[in-house]
Amino acid sequence: MTTPSTDLAAWIAAQRWFSAKSRRIVTTHVEDRVRVAGATVNVVRVGLDDGTLHPYVVPLRDEPPLSDAFDDPAFCRALLDLIAATGRAPGERGAIVGQPSVAFPRGLPADVAVHRLTGEQSNTSVTFGDVLIVKYLRRLVPGLNPELEISRYLTERVAFPHTPRLAGALEYLPPDGPPATFAVAHQLVPGARDGWRFVLECLAHGDAALAPLRRLGERTAALHLALGRETADPAFDAETITAADVAAWTAAVQNQLDAARAALGGHLPEGVAPRVDTAGLAGLTGAVKLRHHGDFHLGQTLAVDEGKDFYIIDFEGEPLRPLEERRRKHTPLRDVAGMLRSLGYAAATARAPADWEAQARAAFLSGYRAVAGRAAFLPGDEPAFARALAVLEVEKAAYEVVYEANNRPDWVTIPARGLVTATAALRSGRVAGAP
Repeated sequence: MTTPSTDLAAWIAAQRWFSAKSRRIVTTHVEDRVRVAGATVNVVRVGLDDGTLHPYVVPLRDEPPLSDAFDDPAFCRALLDLIAATGRAPGERGAIVGQPSVAFPRGLPADVAVHRLTGEQSNTSVTFGDVLIVKYLRRLVPGLNPELEISRYLTERVAFPHTPRLAGALEYLPPDGPPATFAVAHQLVPGARDGWRFVLECLAHGDAALAPLRRLGERTAALHLALGRETADPAFDAETITAADVAAWTAAVQNQLDAARAALGGHLPEGVAPRVDTAGLAGLTGAVKLRHHGDFHLGQTLAVDEGKDFYIIDFEGEPLRPLEERRRKHTPLRDVAGMLRSLGYAAATARAPADWEAQARAAFLSGYRAVAGRAAFLPGDEPAFARALAVLEVEKAAYEVVYEANNRPDWVTIPARGLVTATAALRSGRVAGAP
């Protein structure tokens, strides 16, 4: 099927996964076409009115009108079969290739139910019965995606039990340049519930969910310990944090705080200092940096057995950040800060009792510290831990201020309060909500 560029541009602009809805599409160029099971996987370079170019994967059925091939179970099964068989689907210029993991389930029935999930934005996910879930990445970014890289490490290198096992992946091989991750398949966790919805439902029923949050803290620490193991792999082995790291990270926090001030009309909330200095993160010097989740919040977890345990999911990082940045090593306390900020959002969204957020933070941190112990990625004393975590919460809350100002202005008060709380903790040298 040959699609006029104007029709294709209009169709792409209307899709939930198109991430530049504030911009206008001015050009579309189909760089490759790969035929798969009555459909065509189009590699489309989308030009926006700000001059930027963004590559997208756009699978379309071959019969008019324009429709998404992911709505066709036969197409989805054909892509899965490429993974299972280490298959290759050649295109006009490049190819899509599959690679199974050691955990790919053999003997998957031909008539297994195929279901496309709804409600997602930047990606598209399809389930196969109660066995597999495949996430298709709509933005095609050259290089190794951390979702695939970290999932493979956790499944095949360290057998980490608290994340779904990697089943396999699809990559797009261009005619030149590095491959790009197109899809990542994981085993489906039976009976799992989205961690964000789980906590909100608990609060709606008067359950503070403190025991589950402590368990989540334990599982988060276990993840960081697994990511800190020696593997003789430069991409994963821990590295000592230097004074140069601290200076660079502090500068990044300052840049984020400056962006938040601009988003708030040039004024930070009362009590929030306009400058951060290296003293906040200095206590990390000599500890180790390592790979970490990178975009950690309640929605990146799965609660099982009514919160008696948790799985951690989605290691893609923040999709709008460059791939190289998402793969960099950092202090894993960034993940801890992200989860603490997520608890702040849960408290505000559920209109939780006034003391719930402090109790929830204490439960999570208690579980985390109990399992992490004296891990090499932690600062040597409690004041250094408190200061570092407060600075990282400032960074995360400032990022949230910018996001909410641009997308949900009515919500900007939530991260603004988080900025105030984190700044107060930085001044006091005590973690807000610490047990």
